[in-house]
Formats: sequence, C-alpha cells, structure tokens
Amino acid sequence: MVATEQTLVDGPSIRWQAWFGDTDLALSFPAGWRVRSCPPRDGVDIGDRGIAEAFAHPVGTPRLRDLAAGRRAPVVVVDDLSRPTPADRLLVPILDELAAAGIADEQVTVLVGAANHRVIMRDDLVKKIGADVLARCPVRSHFSWAGCDRVGTTSRGTPVELNRDFLAADLRVLVGSIVPHPVTGFSGGAKLVVPAVASITTATAFHTGVPVAGEGVGTVETVARRDAEEGARMGGVDFIVNAVPTTTRGVAALVTGDLVAAHRAGVELARAAYATVAPAGADICVLSAYPKDNELLQYSAAFTPLSSAPEPLVRPGGTVVMATAASEGAGFHSLFGRNMHFGGPAPRPPGDCDLVLFAPGAARGDLEPEDRDALPLFRTWDDTVAWLTAKHGADATVSVFPSAVTQLVTETVPFS
Repeated sequence: MVATEQTLVDGPSIRWQAWFGDTDLALSFPAGWRVRSCPPRDGVDIGDRGIAEAFAHPVGTPRLRDLAAGRRAPVVVVDDLSRPTPADRLLVPILDELAAAGIADEQVTVLVGAANHRVIMRDDLVKKIGADVLARCPVRSHFSWAGCDRVGTTSRGTPVELNRDFLAADLRVLVGSIVPHPVTGFSGGAKLVVPAVASITTATAFHTGVPVAGEGVGTVETVARRDAEEGARMGGVDFIVNAVPTTTRGVAALVTGDLVAAHRAGVELARAAYATVAPAGADICVLSAYPKDNELLQYSAAFTPLSSAPEPLVRPGGTVVMATAASEGAGFHSLFGRNMHFGGPAPRPPGDCDLVLFAPGAARGDLEPEDRDALPLFRTWDDTVAWLTAKHGADATVSVFPSAVTQLVTETVPFS
C-alpha cells in the first residue's frame, strides 16, 4: 500500500448506535472518489393507528382479545437489545387486548427471550419495554443454562427444552421483528421460542449442522425455520406480533396472528421495505451494522447486502468496511462459551476481498488471537479512511449501505 494525501469531503451518512443514541453518522471520503449511497426502499412509520389496525385484523387466528377469553396467566415474550423491535410501542396494545378479555396487568408476565445473550438489566428494560410496562407487569429474563423443561424432540432431532415460565402460561404471545437472517432466512416468528426461550442444549442442537448453502438470508422455508416452528408449536404458541422496522427503528409494517401464517405475511412486507438497488463491482463497500451495532459479535448480520445480491458488489481484491458502533463492546453469546469471544476466527465477507472493522466501541483484545494482527480494526473514521486511501489510492468507487442488516439487494446496476 502507498499512502496518498487526499482532501476529504462530506459523504453519505449511515445509521449508528441502535438503542444507544440512534443517530446518523456522516462519513467523509477523499475528494476524488466516487461515492454512492444505497439505501433500502424503507417505509413510513405506520403510527398508533396502523398498529391498532394490525391488532384488529390478525392473520390466521381470531383477535387476541378473543383468544384470551377465559385465560388467566398469559406470557408475552419480547426480544432483547440485540434486536430492533420497539416492544414499548407493541406491549401497550397487547395489554389493552388482554384487558378487554378481563386480564389484569399484574397477571401478565413479560418474558425477555434473551436466547443465549446476556441477561437483560433494568436500564435495558426501560429502553426495550418502557418504564410504564415495567411498572405494570412482572418481568422476567430467560437464562438458557437453567429453568427449562423438556417438551419433545423435533423431526430433525432437536431436543426442545423451554423456559418454565413460558410453559406455565395458559396464553403465549411472541413479540419480535422480521429482519433478514443467514440461517432462518428471516428472524421473528418461531425464533422467539427456539432459541429465544430455549435451553442451551436446544440452542446448541438447533445451530449445529444446519444447511446454509442454497438457503439462508432472504429465503424463508429453510431447514432451521421449519425446525424452530416445529419446536414452537410444541411449546403452544397462540399469537405473534411481528414488526418490520424502518431504517430509524420505527414500524414500517406490523403483522399479528398465527405463528406461521402471520410471519409469512410479514416476510413479504419486509422484502418490499428492505429492497435495495446497488452497483456491482465497487472497490469498497461500507456496511453499517445498524440496527445490530450494539455488539461487535453481531456484525456479520450486516453482510446481508453482499449475500443477497445477484452479483458481487465488491470487485476481487476490493475492501468491505464493517461499520459498527459496538456500543456494548464485544458482546456476549453462550454458544461461543461463557466468556466474551467469537469462538473462532471473526466472520469474513463472501468473495476475494479484504475486511476492515470501523468499531469505536471495540478493542483489539476483543478479537481472537489469530485475528488481532490479520484484521484491521480502527476506532476512528479518519484512521479507517487513511488505511483505505493507502490501499486504493486517489481514485476509488464506494458503495455505502446505511442500515445493511435490513437491506436485501434485489437489483444491481453499473456504478455511475
């Protein structure tokens, strides 16, 4: 690499710091570079009226208030801060529906489906479910290493062990988001049970040996998805509430109803919101890990534009810049062991290209030993641009994906 002096000019912004600021971060680039922003189609927040409409017209089930008639011990599962779901906006209408069935707030258990992530604390709960709901309902956080009972085995052979509070309920509601996922195609639906409120044994079996080639991100009828749905049916799910987030963590669309039918309806809405047009063969792709940029461990979810595109978005020998605030540092995942680490080499993008991490909240010690010298990691954008300039010189093409986790590239075009 040969260092090249460049005048930097303002470029496009990326989304930044989900749950820890939720802002736009403006990026600067050398004046001679051609830089193109590639946002998704996105959607306008549907507001309280749109949310109410979704509850009034569930897919594949009666209305929640009708399902709840005669029940006395509901559980509502919500995801944690590693997911963009605005649960605070969705739990109040759920409580209203349950109240219409004669169920008081104190009878409703809110269970955080933390899966194999860290236990959620009070400040996190205020962000996720809101101070009002926190004061109105008992709240529990799932811990995958304890407190689960066996309910069966899926046809794929996954032992299904689920949270006891979840199993003890007589009405089970799941609240999540539908976001591209490399194994189950999209998140949401049954993933709020397997692995969200499942044991470490179930989670390990679920994640082991799942075929990915030919399936994965942007598809939906995957082996893993069917496995999760079978396990969730064993647990007795009654109703789901799934949001399609906007690029600002609003609600572009909302579906309610049956575990599978409502989820599939939401997937089609998500495909439309996440559709992205991008140039093929750029020298550099900048991927924002928003809205999963709170933990360094989550950054591989932002490879979605690369893995969904009909042709390579980066030329051979090019560079992928992973931009993640890493607001909580390395992060935590029990499947990687009880300590904070990747459990192997840090994920790399597809294709013959370099990976650079721009991660202000991360430290080199957060990487595995084999990556600490091999993987460039910078805590400032200026240092990142200096590295890129040294490699690519005075003339480069750059594609910027402002919320890459929720971007499916449906069409590629020439760089212009």
